[in-house]
Amino acid sequence: MEFTPFETAIKKYLDKRAEEDPQFAASYTKPNKSIEECCKYIFQEVEKGKKKGERCVGVSDDEVFGLAIHYYDEDDIVVDGPKNKVAVTQSASVNEETSSEETATEAKRKTRKPRKPKAEVDPNIPEPLDIPIF
Repeated sequence: MEFTPFETAIKKYLDKRAEEDPQFAASYTKPNKSIEECCKYIFQEVEKGKKKGERCVGVSDDEVFGLAIHYYDEDDIVVDGPKNKVAVTQSASVNEETSSEETATEAKRKTRKPRKPKAEVDPNIPEPLDIPIF
């Protein structure tokens, strides 16, 4: 099964958490839960926090990982997924492997048109400060 970089980061965190916390490990192995649905839940909850008229919202790593843990702890969560386009950006705490994949993808999206060259300067026209005022 292939995951997106975001799903991979969430899975790595939850795997580590399950190794360290036996109580969470029991929740993490629930058959009706999945990483894909967990990520949709995170996007859905973050979107709910967006105020009317805002174009985007930012959340910390701790908030994202907290939502992931909450998803696995609760059995009555309904996941509809986000209603708007979701873009995942990373913070400095995400490992370099994920960073390079996301950076390459983002670089492809942010290609700019080349700028027009500046007009050539006529050497016979004096600089504004060289013109006598009086």
